[in-house]
Amino acid sequence: MLALALGLLVILLAAAVWFQERDLLIALGTIYLSMLVLSLQSATLNTLEGAEVTATQFADIYQMVEQLRQRFHAPPTRVFVLRKLSSVSEPLGIRAPYVIVLPHALIDALEPEELAYEIGKALGHICFGHTRTALLLGGEGSQLPTPLAWVAWIRDLIFAGYWRARMLTGDRAGVLACGGIENALRARVKLSVGTNQSREVKVDDLIDQAFKLTQGTSRVQAALIRWQSSTPPFIYRLEAMVEWAGLPSAENERTRR
Repeated sequence: MLALALGLLVILLAAAVWFQERDLLIALGTIYLSMLVLSLQSATLNTLEGAEVTATQFADIYQMVEQLRQRFHAPPTRVFVLRKLSSVSEPLGIRAPYVIVLPHALIDALEPEELAYEIGKALGHICFGHTRTALLLGGEGSQLPTPLAWVAWIRDLIFAGYWRARMLTGDRAGVLACGGIENALRARVKLSVGTNQSREVKVDDLIDQAFKLTQGTSRVQAALIRWQSSTPPFIYRLEAMVEWAGLPSAENERTRR
């Protein structure tokens, strides 16, 4: 998917040069320059806006991050806690030290073993170089000023396939980080449905829900929605995680309930 996305980028730039689309080239150049500046400023910006995770501040999270960073052989990474109404960890940067932003709503929503899924996912993105390819291919976390939004929308539509693959790769790193598929699925359900609401979610009902998406017109509509999104929909992410790591064991499910 990365090779395909880069190939499309080269074709897009070559077409712009061939047809002498100067405005398009300027817009693309402005996009990449703005993203580069934001990436280089990420550590300083979050130092100004949030509280850094250190050995004496958010000590439990610090220990978790360091353990996972050693397991994954990840480069030096600074972690910040910010008050944000978001349920997604944000890995940033093009060189060490990289940055991970943990919104307060994310921390409040998850148990420690579930938070390990999100932190592992973010570290996985850093280890696989996804924060660096973000400069070229856009995607989640690469919002731009309104005048450039239309160019960014076209860019994200073209490269959405790579970003979906990127998200599924991060989910796999999260599964490894949190100790198993059970914790990862609980985290994913809480982040997509709600912490309190997740108690009402049943595996059998989710399986039936996924099956309905393979029938009739729903199959075509779901495929179109998935194709347009740079983030895989909730049900598809659960399916991909289970396909890779297997279903939770019956014994663990009974214990959890």
